[in-house]
Amino acid sequence: MKNQIQAFLVALQFLTRLRFSCQANIDVNFNHCVVYFPLVGFLLGLILALGWQGLGLVVLAPVRAALLLALAVYLSGGLHLDGFIDSMDGLLSGREREQKLAIMKDSYVGAHGVTATIVLLLIKYSLLLSLTDGKVYIVDLSLQPLILLMPVLGRWAMLPAVTCYPYARKQGLGRLFGAGQGFRALVVATVITALICWLVMGPSGLLLLLLTGLLVVAWSNWVKRLLGGLTGDTYGALAEISEVFVLTVGLLLP
Repeated sequence: MKNQIQAFLVALQFLTRLRFSCQANIDVNFNHCVVYFPLVGFLLGLILALGWQGLGLVVLAPVRAALLLALAVYLSGGLHLDGFIDSMDGLLSGREREQKLAIMKDSYVGAHGVTATIVLLLIKYSLLLSLTDGKVYIVDLSLQPLILLMPVLGRWAMLPAVTCYPYARKQGLGRLFGAGQGFRALVVATVITALICWLVMGPSGLLLLLLTGLLVVAWSNWVKRLLGGLTGDTYGALAEISEVFVLTVGLLLP
């Protein structure tokens, strides 16, 4: 049990700005923490959904959408957004594989990354602005189901990419995760995610999980074709893209 708590703290420590007094040992537990990514996403979803309902009482809808977007970026420390920027710089550069990887590793931000990130944030803001108030009740609180599931599925999306696809670099984040390994962790995390999706949105939640899985396969195959594998940046980009995907498809569901 102590090891499992430690692994959860590693996941929380890596994916968010949230900290507990007990700090986790990343070197020891990093490759065991991926199974807890969806649970970290659910914790983020609860915070964001509560923030959404609270903001709705004091500010207008456009301001609420903007503040929630800012809160989401803050809670994640901009981790996935940084990966998205670097991924777009490299993948859209039109260069050869090694040059793409070098561009993604470079600390400087290019035009492709800036442009793509502005578009991503505008789309996410517009989608948040289109959401209605809460429709699912947790401890007598009415919460918005898509805001609850958005970070859950965004964090789960990284699991198939990590466990089922090779890593493109000889060293890096994917090596800590154990890229291309951990099928058991994927199964457990998927069961956890499916349960959360069912409890929050019923069959529609499971459909969102299935469609997000198809998005993961499409993205991962595309990146693998360009780079020969995935990188830490492309994991983060996938999380951001999946969140936008969940909001988009969720708004179309009855």
